[in-house]
Amino acid sequence: MAVSTHLDEAQFAADVVLSEYEEHDEPIELSEAAARMLTQEVNGGDDRDGERIKLRYNRDGEAILTATSYVGIVSLRDGPTIQIQPKAAGTNLLSLLRYAHNTTATTFETQTPYRQGQTFLDALGALYEAELRRVLNKGLHTDYQRKSSTEQHLRGQLDLQRQLQRHPPTPTAFECTYDELTHDITANRAILYATSILLGLVSDPSVSRSLQQHQQLLRRRVTLEPVTVQQVERIQLTRLSDYYEDLLRLARLVIGNVFIDELEAGTSASFAMLVNMNTVFENAVERAARAAVTDRNGWRVVPQDRSQSLLTGGRHNVTLKPDVTVFDGTDSVRMVGDAKWKTSSPKNADFYQMTSYMLARDAPGVLFYPDCNGANASRSVVAEQYPIELVELPTSKEVSNHGEFVTVFKRAVAASLSVTE
Repeated sequence: MAVSTHLDEAQFAADVVLSEYEEHDEPIELSEAAARMLTQEVNGGDDRDGERIKLRYNRDGEAILTATSYVGIVSLRDGPTIQIQPKAAGTNLLSLLRYAHNTTATTFETQTPYRQGQTFLDALGALYEAELRRVLNKGLHTDYQRKSSTEQHLRGQLDLQRQLQRHPPTPTAFECTYDELTHDITANRAILYATSILLGLVSDPSVSRSLQQHQQLLRRRVTLEPVTVQQVERIQLTRLSDYYEDLLRLARLVIGNVFIDELEAGTSASFAMLVNMNTVFENAVERAARAAVTDRNGWRVVPQDRSQSLLTGGRHNVTLKPDVTVFDGTDSVRMVGDAKWKTSSPKNADFYQMTSYMLARDAPGVLFYPDCNGANASRSVVAEQYPIELVELPTSKEVSNHGEFVTVFKRAVAASLSVTE
């Protein structure tokens, strides 16, 4: 897989622009290559949780596209470029991303504010660029890497097997193995790789220029090559390198959600970068719920807590995993919650799922939705016993800065815990 430093500007013009869960109102022609990429690659993969972009055909054989909870951009082979914009976040997309992924970058606050209508990738690129700039200002981290090379003088340890294989009894060179302090380590390769990916996808000129400058600086000291999510996850930070933590979270987000095929400058590229806003929303709700119970002695929040207590006896088990489970100081479940990034009215399936969680845990429940202008907020009772609250969180509320967004978001989640009292 080749890595691009830039793409032709013409590729930034999206042929299809949608918001989350929106159906495109004009059928389009899709080539076989474009349809295959959409079904097998964009909607495929072992980590697929439903279709990322739904595809159906009308009677005339024309394609009708429908967005889901994934936002980003897809450039299909021989086909259109599809851009999916987040709607329920309003102008708070950067703040939601920062809070969900626990990044603390502040440098972009006034320099690259998110604008209504800006592409998701430009927002992500702005956040990544600001965090990368912070790391570069602190200085690239170095570490020792094990090297093996032929040296004119003995250095480190002599590799006896290679020495005997490659040199006569009276050698003029030595096969050595030694540790060398270098910038060319996995952490720096990961941030360079993520930088190069974003540089090929963002359309905002100022973000693109900044990313290109950072890429050029990194390439003087670091090898540009693909890095996997698994490699990023294996990176061990120390007290000397912990300032990389936020940037590596964002690099993992970029690397883990991109598909690139022949992405080289000047070529007709096909690529996709789609991020599941459901996951972003779930992470944000989890963080806010944790913060809400910090002052309650012994209380804790467990994300995706597994339970098989809904069915007893028989030959079958049902595993339940609510997004958040709140335990009190006696280890009793006080609330189960689930986050749903959707702006439509709640479906029966939402209530069935939550009712199962509540019955299994003998506890009240909360369904968290993004801002829907009050259309979904309500409170009911299941089986005349368990309160169930539908809460709209202020994802699109107009705020003046990131700190205010976090404050109002955390306050709304904390208020939902009233069902535990």
